Amino acid sequence: MAAGMLVSWDNRQFTSARGQRPDWTAGFAATSRFELSDAVQLDRADSKVLGDLERVKAYLADQQWEEAIETLCQVIDSGEGKLVGVTDRRYVGLRDYGHLQLGRLPAEALEVYRQRVDPAARQWYEEGVAKRDRRLLAKVLDEAFSSSWGDDALLALGEMALESGDYASARWHWERIIPSNPPPEAPRTWPGYPDTELDLAEVRARLVLVSILEGSTERARDELGQLVRLHGDARGRLGGREVNYAEALGGLLAESGTWPRKRRSRGWPTFAGNTLRNKIGPEMIDVGGVAWRIPLREDTAEIADDEAALSFYPVVVGGLEPIAERLPPDPSPRLRGEGRTFWDRQLVLVGNSREIFGARVATGKPAWSGAGVGIFRAQLEGLGDASSGRTGTLGAPRWTMTVRDGRLYARMGSAVTNHPQEAIRNIRPGYLVALDLEAEGRMLWKIVPEEGWALEGSPVADETSVYVAMQRSDIRPQAHVACFDAQTGRRRWRRFVCSAETPAQGVFYQRTHNLLTLDRGTLYYNTNLGAVAALSTEEGRLIWVSLYPRARDGDLVNLAPHWQRDLNPCVVDQGTLLVAPADSPRIFGLEAATGQVLWQSGTEVEDVVHLLGTTDRHLIGSGQKLVWIGLTRGHEGRVEHVWPDGHESLGYGRGVLAGDCVLWPTREKVYVFDQQTAQPKRVIDLVRHGVTGGNLLVAGGQLLIATGTELVAMKRYADGQEKDGAGVLSIARPPLGVSCP
Repeated sequence: MAAGMLVSWDNRQFTSARGQRPDWTAGFAATSRFELSDAVQLDRADSKVLGDLERVKAYLADQQWEEAIETLCQVIDSGEGKLVGVTDRRYVGLRDYGHLQLGRLPAEALEVYRQRVDPAARQWYEEGVAKRDRRLLAKVLDEAFSSSWGDDALLALGEMALESGDYASARWHWERIIPSNPPPEAPRTWPGYPDTELDLAEVRARLVLVSILEGSTERARDELGQLVRLHGDARGRLGGREVNYAEALGGLLAESGTWPRKRRSRGWPTFAGNTLRNKIGPEMIDVGGVAWRIPLREDTAEIADDEAALSFYPVVVGGLEPIAERLPPDPSPRLRGEGRTFWDRQLVLVGNSREIFGARVATGKPAWSGAGVGIFRAQLEGLGDASSGRTGTLGAPRWTMTVRDGRLYARMGSAVTNHPQEAIRNIRPGYLVALDLEAEGRMLWKIVPEEGWALEGSPVADETSVYVAMQRSDIRPQAHVACFDAQTGRRRWRRFVCSAETPAQGVFYQRTHNLLTLDRGTLYYNTNLGAVAALSTEEGRLIWVSLYPRARDGDLVNLAPHWQRDLNPCVVDQGTLLVAPADSPRIFGLEAATGQVLWQSGTEVEDVVHLLGTTDRHLIGSGQKLVWIGLTRGHEGRVEHVWPDGHESLGYGRGVLAGDCVLWPTREKVYVFDQQTAQPKRVIDLVRHGVTGGNLLVAGGQLLIATGTELVAMKRYADGQEKDGAGVLSIARPPLGVSCP
């Protein structure tokens, strides 16, 4: 391969830096095939720990309860961070594994254990309830789950979660109270309480209630049916009065169909809209023309001549603010509401390897008066490393950002994350910056990884911390997760997750952009290395790691479509984790709390590159086609609708769920479908406005399109103006809605 040649798997083929397919020599083509090992390296418990666990089994067989419990507690205390398999593909930390074993102790042994831990557990529980201190109640579960107070702590924590609107957490706590009753010879994999004396009718009624409140109608019907079957006559307090649980909840379920929809926030502060990677944007608008456009300049070799690489993913922040007596300079359009006048301060932010741009959504003018659209420009560093070598570069650059509490976090510089071993010392890695949006983009701090390390992409953030995936370069790249202080950028912890081979195999440069998913105190990581993991935000403790079968071989010249999944973080949907790994043609549904695989699709979804989000019945994904994948019982993982249903391959860019619609881009049009029915609604013609397809957002009453070279805002049509998308989608073949086997 000629010096300076770049190779990308964007749009299913390799392209050079000049946008041409590389001229493979016979010798290079012979090495284009690759074969991967199925082995995934984890931080497993060592032989000493495994030996101790075997001794526990022997003690239990001899009914030496004290010795068994003492050894098990020592193992739990000594093996922090180590993993133990509960099945051949699912691993948990030693602490959780120890609690699983304690939960299956015979009644006599369990009583011995409780005599040991009950006094402390009771104190934590009673003080936690009195002070409404979740940390003390969680301490009962972390250190004495199978004590006599474990089920009471689960009930109380579920109540607190329900009060705060965290329905998935409430369900998780209450489900663990209900006995799972596995066969005696089966390994214990479900972290449930062993022998509750709580009223199970009350617990099951709470589960129905939480499903109704979160809008999970199908789940609520199933749970209500079980409640009727098991506890049809049970009574208790609900809504402050004594009722028959089944009758009261049945009435509430019927009434819930008339409840108004929840209001959706206007912002889009990170990739896919929120840290769950599962947001539906504001209502779709009818498009009437181009409002404004901003060139996204990029003068590096990484994407300068490859317009096919749709690398830009904007974020939208801000909202409506009341107009003060003294108007700020150049206000955005004024709006009336609630008896007051407002002005729109929504900003759209987008960046490349060296520059971040900020503009007002309404006008396209600079984010701040007296400044240009560029709000931050980096120094020349960490750029062009891959293009200067003789080897190819796998993967396209992606530029995402995250905004939290007035701070913008972005990876800048080189997008290369894995290098040939001989090149590591000559690499200047990409780096992470934090900008203060309240100070018009002033840099707060900057993090440059150590030699051999790289940042995968932009982080996710909570009130105090910033979390980002990192990779350590090796023949078998190592996936890590790191936590930094949001105020100072100081590293708090870094945790190894796994290591496995990639198609680069230590020979090529490789760009990756693996993003984390954050749901309250838990991080989820689709590593694209054969493993999905959950980590605690507090100390980076690995909660579980779940392995899946990897695609073992392929050809770099003609990669299978699933290898295009380079922006594929886990999607959280009401306690279920939806994962589309790059190294598998399938999509998986995992239980978020345990990592247990609930379902997997067939290989017919290998073309699904983007997981756009979920409705109450479907996961909507796209690639060259748009697909609806079932989520309800009996339909999990099944492709129920697809468009187009022929051989056409139209998709170009990442679509978006907005209001009750799905917007799906091609090079020349944006197709609009109903989310629930999968029926076509309208078509937006881009060509007539001199616009191409790209990555979509809906904000401020406008359709934003990040193409390969610019950010375009398509405005709402005005009265008397011809409106795009007024007609229903019309194509030669029967429209969408055809069920697939």
